[in-house]
Parts: sequence; structure tokens; C-alpha cells
Amino acid sequence: MSATWTLDLFRPADATGVVTLYRDIYGEDYHVPSVYDPDKMVAEQEHGNVYRAVARSASGEIVGHTAYARSSPPNRGLYEACQLLVHHDWRGSTLASDLTLFAIEQIPLQYHIRYTWGEAVTNHLFSQRIYTGSSHAETGIELDLLPGDSMAQAMRGESRGRISVVTIFRNYGPSQPQTIYLPVAYTRQLPFLYSGFEHGHCFVDSTAPLATDRPVRGKLDIFTAVAVARMTFLQLGEDFADCLANYETQTAEADVRVHQVFLPLTDPAIGAAVDCLRNRGYFLGAVLPCWFGDDGLLMQKLNDEPNLAGTKLFTDRARDILSVVLSDRNSVAR
Repeated sequence: MSATWTLDLFRPADATGVVTLYRDIYGEDYHVPSVYDPDKMVAEQEHGNVYRAVARSASGEIVGHTAYARSSPPNRGLYEACQLLVHHDWRGSTLASDLTLFAIEQIPLQYHIRYTWGEAVTNHLFSQRIYTGSSHAETGIELDLLPGDSMAQAMRGESRGRISVVTIFRNYGPSQPQTIYLPVAYTRQLPFLYSGFEHGHCFVDSTAPLATDRPVRGKLDIFTAVAVARMTFLQLGEDFADCLANYETQTAEADVRVHQVFLPLTDPAIGAAVDCLRNRGYFLGAVLPCWFGDDGLLMQKLNDEPNLAGTKLFTDRARDILSVVLSDRNSVAR
């Protein structure tokens, strides 16, 4: 509670005001079309796909918004913290931090969410500071994930190039111990990425070949508006390399600039898949707790040099993670 705003969970009557807030900040350019449809917004809440929190002014105007949404992960129980918006007139106040902290504690509690994740942008330190200060673990860095133009529009500033993000995760229940298979190239790096939180995992070297008795199961998602492709492999098989080559043919036609691959860390053959990816220029990105239900690994490849000059990192751990990521990128480039 503040003298100028009230924090609350989203109600159907808030939908029109939230849409107005999106238009005030992004115009018609936000990359998720459903945020401009009040009826879809209400339906998302009713179906458990997006849970929202809002800040209301004394007059009832929606002046702040944030959400937890089912997004990219195959695990429907893993929700992404996203879509923080603050009306321009309230910037410079504590509204953004108050609303974010309210959502971190209240949304998972009220809607029985056990696992959350997020992508803390690196063009400023706000989200990194908030999440690392509230029991979230930093597990990797996605280089150049977002175009700078839309962020600059929202902040009424100048675009300084593409924006990297720090992956953050929080488990609101007890840990879920697993057997994690370590690719030969990452026997040191992956335990380091896991070291930021309690997990109870057992680490075993991945020495198995890709299975010949099962096909690969994967899917390709191309996000044209941000020039990003995400390739998710639910099952590894002997035709992994052929499937990857097919996906890359499609991404080339779509002029994708950032390629991301998601792999199951509980598959004994993940090392063979990682070797294939590294031979094609992919490098380490992040470990992803509960991504598939069990944990996942992110590999990434860029068509351009990353915007390191525009990357601000809040913690020493994040800076160490960036060093690990860049070192691996340099090794595959050689």
C-alpha cells in the first residue's frame, strides 16, 4: 500500500486499463498480440495461462502491471515472470520495485505455482537487483536475445543495440534431485552454473551415443519480430544432426539472428548432442531447472557479434557466468 497507489492481484475489471497501459507504453508494437484484447486477457487468467498483478492509482487507473505466464518451457508448471510495465508518470517512484516484490510473493502463493523463471534484462540493473535479492538463482546468460528498439520505446530512450538477459529461477518448494549428465566439454562449467542454489543433483559424465532405436523429437519456433529461433528437443535420437540442419535451413530463410537450442540434461546422450552443436558454432548459455519437468540445457549461436558494451551486470556471479559463456563461444569459434 502507498499513498498514491494500491497493489492487488488482477481482476477482470482491470483488463481494459491494462490494455490502455500497454498502448501508452508500446503503442501497437508489443510482440504479444493478446495484450491488446481485454477478453483474451481475462480468459488467460481463467485458464491459468497468465496470472497478473496490478497497481491502481487513487482514482482507480491502472498505473503498473506485471505477470507470471506459461511461455516457452515444455513444463506447463513453470511460469515466467514477465511484462513489467509502469506508467511514465510513476517512474522514478518505488512503484516498479513494490509491484515486482508483491508479485514475487503473492502470485505463486495465491495460484499454487511451484517453479518460476525469468529473463532479467542487462540494459539496466533493476530487474537483476530485484530478483537476486529475493531468492532467485542466476543460471546463465542469453546473449543478444532482445532487440533494443522496443525497449528504447518503452523507456523513452535511445536504442543501444540488442539486449542480453540473465536467466533466473526460483523454486517455491523442496528441491527435486535428478541425475544430470555432464557433456565432456562442460564437466566444470555446468556444476558452476548449478552452484547458485540448492538442488541435490547427482552429476554423471555423459558418454552414451545418440540412441539408434528412437527418433529425435523436437520443434522449431521462430519469433520473427525479435529475429530469434528456439529449437526444443524433447527426445534425442540418432537423427539429431539431420533435424538440426533442417531447422537451420528454415531459420536462414527467416533471417534469424539468434539461435537457441534446448536439450534435456537427464538424457545420457546429451554429450553427443552438445558435440554436434559445438561443431556447428553453438556455445553454452544456461542450465534451466525444471524446463522439461526435469532440467534442461540452453545452447546458443549468434549471427553477429554480441552487444557487450551495452551489457550491465549486477552481481559478481553474473559477471563470472558471462566469462564462462564468452570463453566457450571463443573456443567453438576456433
